[in-house]
Order: sequence, then C-alpha cells, then structure tokens
Amino acid sequence: MYNEVVVGVQNVADSTTTKARGFKEGGAIIGGLHGKYFEAGMRGQTFITSTVIAGVVIPVAAATLNSKFTLWNPASSGVNVELISCTIGNDSATVVVNCHGLLIQRNLTAGAGIPTTTTATANIRLGVGGVAKASGYSQATLTNVAIPGVTAATAVPIAFYPMFSTGATTWTGATDTTHLFDGKIVLESDSLVAACTTVAATTASFISIMWAEYPI
Repeated sequence: MYNEVVVGVQNVADSTTTKARGFKEGGAIIGGLHGKYFEAGMRGQTFITSTVIAGVVIPVAAATLNSKFTLWNPASSGVNVELISCTIGNDSATVVVNCHGLLIQRNLTAGAGIPTTTTATANIRLGVGGVAKASGYSQATLTNVAIPGVTAATAVPIAFYPMFSTGATTWTGATDTTHLFDGKIVLESDSLVAACTTVAATTASFISIMWAEYPI
C-alpha cells in the first residue's frame, strides 16, 4: 500500500476529490520545498526584465502616463502573471520626498487602454527554459487611465500600489530597495503594471522586476 501524487500543475475545482500534488522528484508538495519559486523555475515559468543600467526617469502618476517601465500581460497570453519582486536603485545623488509604486491597470481592451508607442525590453528567463508571455517596456504610453482617487468622466480610476518612500527633504543615501510581493499582485491577461511616483519625477532610477507565469 502506498500513496500517490499527481506531478504537475493542477486546476482543481472546490469540493473535488483529487490526489495530492507532487513535484518533479515525486514527493508531495506540503509547504516549504527548495526556494519559494524553485518549482516555477524548473518549469521555465520565471522571468526578469529591467531598465538600462543608467536608469530612467520615473514619471508622476497622471491621466495619460508616458511610462518608462511597464510590465504588460497581453490578452492573448494564456497565463496569469504573479509578481515576485521589484528592485529600484536611485542613480542620482539626491532624492526628494517621494513615493515609488506601481499603477495597476486591468481590462485594457474593453477600456480602450492598450498601450501605444511601445519599446520592448529584454525578457530574460530565470529558470530552466521557458519563453515569457508577458513583456517589459521601456516606453509605453498608457491611455484612458485616471490618477488614483480622482474621478474622471472618461477614465476608470486605477490602483496605485506603493512600494517605498523617501521621507527626508533630501536624501543622499542612494541605495537599491527591493519589494517582495508575496502573491499580493497577480496580473490576469489583458492587464499591466507601470512604475510611477506620487510627487515628483525621479532624476534617474534603475528598475528591475521579476515574475512567474502560470497557465490559466
């Protein structure tokens, strides 16, 4: 007599009786196993994209945003995108009071919000094989959006997800800051996130974002 597990991704409905899920080596997944994203990496589902080393100017949240760093999960992707982490390193010597975060925009096609004038960045795999379905962009003009908390007649307000703030009037301790999402943001197909600030555009900041993709 022995226990059986099903190796691979399972999409099981509630109240369904099924075998326990197993990983590639045949054991049951019950909690911690290797690193948190080891399984996704082994299946070629983890990726990273970034700006140029010299950094980019992160814009202030606005109704029409000329984004310099966007991660877009297109309508035809067939995957859900789980954000893993975002690292922002200030390349300028002094940073003013500000908050860095992500604008989240969903249902792009229905809301006439497909980005225009786009320039793609390189999407690099972090695991064993795999080709990213989502795409990073160093240039993307976002349309039909609204500043969070502001009611607009022709735009749907979108969420602003804060990651970190610089609280001093001037801050000369320029370092990189990494935010771990831990499952809090999942981008279904036809949605995106874009880096922005709340007060003033940055002088120059390096940004990278890591994500995992799972079949719908």
